Amino acid sequence: MAVTQHFVVYSDFNCPFCYALNERLGAGGNGEGAAWRGVQHAPHLPVPVASWRNDMAEDLEFEVQSVQRLAPELPIMVPAGKPNTARAIRATALAYSLDPQRASSFKDLLYRALWCEGADLSDSATLVDLAARVGFGPLAFSALDGRQISAVVARWQQDWEQTRVGAVPALIRSDGKQLVGLVGEGRLRAFLKPDNPVHHG
Repeated sequence: MAVTQHFVVYSDFNCPFCYALNERLGAGGNGEGAAWRGVQHAPHLPVPVASWRNDMAEDLEFEVQSVQRLAPELPIMVPAGKPNTARAIRATALAYSLDPQRASSFKDLLYRALWCEGADLSDSATLVDLAARVGFGPLAFSALDGRQISAVVARWQQDWEQTRVGAVPALIRSDGKQLVGLVGEGRLRAFLKPDNPVHHG
């Protein structure tokens, strides 16, 4: 019996706040009833990943420090730069179409590979290696550029853009309530209960 999706999570692998939220949703069953939707909030990033310097490097370090302050329980490092996540998102979409349970583990592994190991998620060989760790064989990705997966990912992107939140991570509850960004655990738990709405202020 399928699990009812109570909220949608719009997220991008190259956002450290998305990594932290993903970890918190996975802790204690908080993510039960979640529908993960990968979106690109920075589609212009190059392939392969480029090392960030000067102001960009400082901004990246500041983001990581912010996560360390908001979620001190999580391991995190400053990667050389943020990778283009188009193929990682497509790979995850394909994984969900094949085996949702393994796909969830694959998704978690992608976040951790970048934010704990500095992996380049735009690299196809890296994606295949990470997929193999959770039991997906290389042939599973033969449909990565197929029309069906392209349509799924395009719909995720379009749906996120239509929310007009303009940021990730974004949680959209089934009643339309939104929670954007990385917030405290108490506020997150309150949001995940439909009978306990969050008031923005």
